[in-house]
Amino acid sequence: MQVLEKGEYVGGVIREIRDEQMLASVSTYDCSLFNDAWHCHVNAHISFVLNGGCSEKKQSSYERLPGKATFYMPGEPHQIINMQNSTHINLEMDNAFFQQYGLKEESFAAMINKTPDAKFLMLQVFQELGADDTFTGTSIHMLLLHYLRQAKLWESDKKMPPWIYTIHSLLHDRWNENLQLSDLSAESGVHPGTISHYFPKYFSCTLGAYMRKLKVDRALYLIKSSEMTLTEIALECGFFDQSHFIKTFKQLTGYLPAQYRTL
Repeated sequence: MQVLEKGEYVGGVIREIRDEQMLASVSTYDCSLFNDAWHCHVNAHISFVLNGGCSEKKQSSYERLPGKATFYMPGEPHQIINMQNSTHINLEMDNAFFQQYGLKEESFAAMINKTPDAKFLMLQVFQELGADDTFTGTSIHMLLLHYLRQAKLWESDKKMPPWIYTIHSLLHDRWNENLQLSDLSAESGVHPGTISHYFPKYFSCTLGAYMRKLKVDRALYLIKSSEMTLTEIALECGFFDQSHFIKTFKQLTGYLPAQYRTL
């Protein structure tokens, strides 16, 4: 099995910035050079599909489509099953990084699987890579540390009240509905006052802000993978008008929807 060192990927790296503990890069993949050999990376990293996509296999097969973020544990074997011409954004952290900030790799994995925030982080990292000035490395490090604060909350299931998972599932299953505090209370069996008090702690934002994140998350895929107009996507994702969609998308990703479509 091939072992890839820091900054090495199956594809070619076209842009990167690194320090002793972290590396951010953009990699491209040519389907004509497709390699299905099993491989792993020495460092943990997040990879976000900007364009194209692929099918991969760890213990089971899964699709990596535009707008999807995937976390890889250090030394975790995986295999690319098939590949389109693709562009990925990568954020790599070594063991010293996790030790310094008192975080486990598993916390990142849980966070990426349970919230859309990693996707927005990766697009903000991509924007900083595009700036490519003396502040880029520090800015990316600060973005990552901001993300760490929320990831710590998902470090152990024991730290989460069981009803938080009930609400989390409800929000993700019914992301396109106009859910109210009364709906969350009825589903979880928890008093509305208790939910109001603890929701910002575990979701790092208000209910409305989290629902808007889920709607933009859905839009990331549609913008890149469909022929729908931005107005149609805004309506499909539950925004009342295109203006609100554009403002929210820019706030979370750093890009206008039209800019993101052409990246």
